[in-house]
Amino acid sequence: MATQIDAFLKRVSSEQDINFLEDIYELYSFISNEYLRKMLASFHTQLNRWFNVINQDIRIEYDEDGTVQYNGGYFHAQDSRYFLSLINDIDQLRSKLKSTAYAFRFCNRNYDDTIRICRRFVAKSGGSNIPEGFAPIMIEELKPIFELETGIALPQDKQNIYTSLQAIGEGSYATVFRYTDPNYQIPVVLKRAKRDLNEKELARFRQEFDVLKSLHSPYIVEVYSFNESEREYTMESMDENIYRFILKNNTKLTLAARKGYIRQICQGLKYIHSKGLLHRDISLTNIFIKHYDDVEVIKVGDFGLVKTPESTLTSLQTELKGSLNDPDLIHVGFGKYEMCHETYALTRLCYFILTGKTNINKQKDGEIKQFWYKGTNPNRKERFQTVDELFLAIQKITETNQ
Repeated sequence: MATQIDAFLKRVSSEQDINFLEDIYELYSFISNEYLRKMLASFHTQLNRWFNVINQDIRIEYDEDGTVQYNGGYFHAQDSRYFLSLINDIDQLRSKLKSTAYAFRFCNRNYDDTIRICRRFVAKSGGSNIPEGFAPIMIEELKPIFELETGIALPQDKQNIYTSLQAIGEGSYATVFRYTDPNYQIPVVLKRAKRDLNEKELARFRQEFDVLKSLHSPYIVEVYSFNESEREYTMESMDENIYRFILKNNTKLTLAARKGYIRQICQGLKYIHSKGLLHRDISLTNIFIKHYDDVEVIKVGDFGLVKTPESTLTSLQTELKGSLNDPDLIHVGFGKYEMCHETYALTRLCYFILTGKTNINKQKDGEIKQFWYKGTNPNRKERFQTVDELFLAIQKITETNQ
């Protein structure tokens, strides 16, 4: 696939009038494909040229107080056609490269917004009347105006360093990437909200960051900073989720080691509950592990469905969320999620850690099976009412009675 895309970019670049300034070309050193780099540099150079022409065509006057007035202007017919042809070339290339490793977008909001406005008044023929109030465009010559969809700009020494992102996961609200921080040379995870989220979904995305930022525990995934304009935030990188770890190592793990992992998870959830929060999305893929030379640390992550005391974002009606959640929530309503539902999901998670299985049907009689039936009892009052109660039952499991 990569060879096909490279061949396509080579052909397209040969068909276009590639013309760029060398200093603009240097801004796109983060683009690995030479043909795409030249085309983006050419687009940037030509946009700057036509924006300068538009700026010169704007009629500027001053009132009695010396305040500047932008009284419209006239963008000549030939210029209009060339400008629209350039915009069309950019649109076509963006469309062709969508969903590929070379997908790109405007990282300069001013350019993106200006082009959107220009589409309204620039005509294909007969010249174009620049509307009153249209202010001169700020020309960008020192920073890229394009970035890869799988890329990020990181501040370093008063300038932006661009690095590539590796997609590692996707959920309902966001896409998750990993990159190496150029300053510290450590892996960092970036969670970027999807473009089609509504206001409530965006508020929940922001709430997830705010809640995680307020928590300080070795058993909770740490977040770093939120980027409002890009609707994304950064967090520490974990090595793998508990599901993959158990599947790979199930035949080698001792009961003591399994209990140790569960203890860390319970510590994290107890801390969350002490803050008046309910996680509501305990699952095999939302518990993460970080491997050190001398210890393995388990951390709770993904707080997208967290329930806070003051939140107005928890009225999810009857839609069932979370892969290990109590099916009865369909009837009860997800907004009425309680501690007994939290321990239900935690019971199923612990069962998987203890056995490497998700199905109870083939489990032999013993403490583990009794643990399962208590934690998932249809009568919510008979379930574990706290994390401490649940972990006490885990501690009682031995090699001989499991």
